[in-house]
Amino acid sequence: MTTREELHRLIDTLDEPKACEVLEYIHWLMEESDTLTEEELAQVLEAEERIERGEYITLDQLERELGK
Repeated sequence: MTTREELHRLIDTLDEPKACEVLEYIHWLMEESDTLTEEELAQVLEAEERIERGEYITLDQLERELGK
């Protein structure tokens, strides 16, 4: 059975609410993917460099600092 055939078979078993969810997800998958602006890419690269230098805290550390 091909992937498409399996998808058709599975879709035919869905009730209407679940079929709507699957349709929304398929529409989301088919949308053009977002791309980063030059500024956003620069921010990501800077963040990666800071992580490599050890300039970060873990979630556990943040929670302790916030008293959680």
